[in-house]
Amino acid sequence: MSDTRDIKTAILEATLTVIINQGVRGTTYRRVAEQAALSPGTLTYHFPQTDRLLMAAFSYMVDNIAHAFRLRMQSVNDLASACEAVVDLICGDIWVSQRHLVLSFELYSLAARKAPFRALLQQWMARSRESLQLCFSPETACALDALIEGFTIHNLLNDTPVSRTSVLNAVQKIAAD
Repeated sequence: MSDTRDIKTAILEATLTVIINQGVRGTTYRRVAEQAALSPGTLTYHFPQTDRLLMAAFSYMVDNIAHAFRLRMQSVNDLASACEAVVDLICGDIWVSQRHLVLSFELYSLAARKAPFRALLQQWMARSRESLQLCFSPETACALDALIEGFTIHNLLNDTPVSRTSVLNAVQKIAAD
């Protein structure tokens, strides 16, 4: 890896992997460096403080998810396909993965305690609502944003996920208001 961008991306990916495996509290320079196959000095050169490393990693995650979310919402051409796109976000692989949800829970925990992470989470929610507003009113976008988050959490934590049909029915009811 000779390019600084490649090194930073490797560090951010490694940081997210360590967070998945160890949680934020267990994320250390040594563990991230080992995961990225880099020296700890390389990490501290690019990210001199742990909070900067965590913020960069979570920002990287949020940017990737928000971008995929926006692309999906831009691909629709009517209300029915907009509702299907929301269901895809809940039941598909853009946002719903064990990895993304565990990382999100770690970010929520940090956001509850540290203002900069709370600001990042608020920016992410705003970006989600903006993407939804490509197809829905601001009020409906807000309700759907909460529904997306709620269903994804329930589907991760429950033994029996909510069916795609049930999710679609809920999305259609909210979109009809």
